[in-house]
Amino acid sequence: MYKNHSDGEIKHLNQIIQKQDLFFRSHATLEVEFRIKKLKELKTAIKRNEAELIAAFKKDLGKGGFEALSSEVGLVQYELSQHIKNLRKWVKPQRARTPLHAFPSKSYIHKQPHGKVLIISPFNYPFMLTMAPLAGAVSAGNVAVLKPSESTAQVANTIEKIIKEVFDDEYVAVIQGGAEVSSELLSFRWDKIFFTGSSRVGKIVLQAAAKYITPVVLELGGKNPVIVDHDANLNVAAKRIVWGKLFNGGQSCVAPDYLFVHESVKEQFLKLLVKSIENMYSSFPQKNGDFTRLVHPQAVNRLSELLKDSEVYYGGEFDAKTNYFSPTILTGVTGDSAAMKDEIFGPVLPVLSFRDMDEVFSHIKMGEKSLAAYYFSEDRKKQKEFLKKTTSGDAMINDVVIHFSNLSLPFGGVGYSGMGSYHGKRSFEVFSHERSVMHTSTKFDLPLRYPPYKSWVLNLMKFLFR
Repeated sequence: MYKNHSDGEIKHLNQIIQKQDLFFRSHATLEVEFRIKKLKELKTAIKRNEAELIAAFKKDLGKGGFEALSSEVGLVQYELSQHIKNLRKWVKPQRARTPLHAFPSKSYIHKQPHGKVLIISPFNYPFMLTMAPLAGAVSAGNVAVLKPSESTAQVANTIEKIIKEVFDDEYVAVIQGGAEVSSELLSFRWDKIFFTGSSRVGKIVLQAAAKYITPVVLELGGKNPVIVDHDANLNVAAKRIVWGKLFNGGQSCVAPDYLFVHESVKEQFLKLLVKSIENMYSSFPQKNGDFTRLVHPQAVNRLSELLKDSEVYYGGEFDAKTNYFSPTILTGVTGDSAAMKDEIFGPVLPVLSFRDMDEVFSHIKMGEKSLAAYYFSEDRKKQKEFLKKTTSGDAMINDVVIHFSNLSLPFGGVGYSGMGSYHGKRSFEVFSHERSVMHTSTKFDLPLRYPPYKSWVLNLMKFLFR
């Protein structure tokens, strides 16, 4: 671990990066069968350490077995399976059209690894948000350094154990420590940086990457709106919103951040939200093993400040000693309320009402582009209008959050919520450089390309490039 930022630790870190550089230059990772072999070994190692992982999630986040398996271990295994199954197909050169003026040539797009990759991951899904990007990095033929969150130390230790069972550190290495270690890592020259976390730290990563013009993927967050119109299926909407908001204790970058509900159904919908909360987590969620805790007392204290200028319609209980914050619904909320300033990242749902959708569109456009946006309505025309008049990394109609698990869809932000996307094939592509290649025959050499150029040749060029 790198906790004291000593000269010896920095020297060792430099040695690891140099070893990775040499290993990548040996071309060992270019062999597709070698990549598939390591992906299979990684999948096996994860399965072998599954019980230890689940225990680590419980200790670090109070996360129950279902959430641990479905959103952490299961998603990573699913991602790995997709790469193992499809990698031979993905790596094949892709044919591209060749224009007439380039005759006689054939055109291809080749996928090449970038080289040395740095993956920095957060605390909220500490395993999945480390290992899913790694699957893409390895399948694309890169070497990698992983920097897991120091806030979930038990999970980070288990990640390091799994990686050491599968990879030498010249191939994949885990570096642990706090913000100072991340800062030190960012001072090195990388070929690709993949960061998941806050927009504030994302700016720091982007500034560090600019020194060497390093390409960056930023998976950030934002204030994701969820809108419930008067014609929505209110019972289903309430259940799905509560599930998406409270999953992982509200600590999901794609969780609904705030709710706009049509004024004609507001009171009815608030009651349905409460009913859904109590059906899922009982009237005493503090004693419910399925309700995840916040990561540390500071997170509890931060959320408690959001209650001061709004009305607590439901919940509002918290205990910093146990990192507990109850499912909470806020009313009396305005655009100036504390809960509407920054991403909440917890089980607090501010509720606003609207009369006309233009009010909602106006509010959304005043803020930064969110990572996700959700709309509940049975009206196809209004669904299309919502998608047309809003911009976000991703969107869902009549559901929330679950799109994250669809590996056929690229996942990522836009603007302040991030840049670049991954999942499934896109994970392979985001860690690959697309190299354009043309093969030209020497058996035929078109004389028209060489000077001196006659007037009819110029006319021919005008025709070809019309």
